[in-house]
Amino acid sequence: MSWRAGVLVALLLLLPQGCNAIGAVAYAAPQPKVAAAYGGLKNQRVGIMVWTDSATTADHPTIQADVARAIYGKLQEASDAGIGDVKDVKWVGIDDTLRFQEDHPEMEADAAEDVALRLPISITRLIYVEITGFSLHADEAVDLSRGSATANLKVVEIASQKATVAYQEENISIIYPSNAPPEGLPDLDEDHVYHESVDTLAKEVATRFVTHEADAE
Repeated sequence: MSWRAGVLVALLLLLPQGCNAIGAVAYAAPQPKVAAAYGGLKNQRVGIMVWTDSATTADHPTIQADVARAIYGKLQEASDAGIGDVKDVKWVGIDDTLRFQEDHPEMEADAAEDVALRLPISITRLIYVEITGFSLHADEAVDLSRGSATANLKVVEIASQKATVAYQEENISIIYPSNAPPEGLPDLDEDHVYHESVDTLAKEVATRFVTHEADAE
């Protein structure tokens, strides 16, 4: 065998291994980035307000506060991690916002822009969330658990005593656990399902404001 033939044989023997290596690198490649749906929080004074209907509040009295604080926590984590979309955000008055809601429950039906101008805090952005559905059980099957939530999101920009909805999205939905069948799962602690559902909803809302990796297929 000539030396050229020997080299060719060696290359052919290495080819499958090389293909496998390339496949491994491709498999390990990071997911593509998804830009923030709304990128206007940077360097702003931001408030967070969460509303839900009276029936849901009756079942879960702290849900408005829990979701608001969970959204704040997710975005603050992103800021601490150096994500530029939320750089130098000044988070303002969650407790003041909650107190305002307690004092003015009638404003639940008002436009988000009107509510933003009535708040007793100085903000330039308001993250306004309306929870339109929240459940820990499917079809009243109390022996099975499946957290679900649906929310509408608006971002109100405030400047010169004027408020404008700059971003809105409807029907942001989550399921917890994500692989739960429609009827739910047995042997899940209800308190755990509640807190994880709140956390999952907050994470889903927060992704609208930060650049993040696309969900793996």
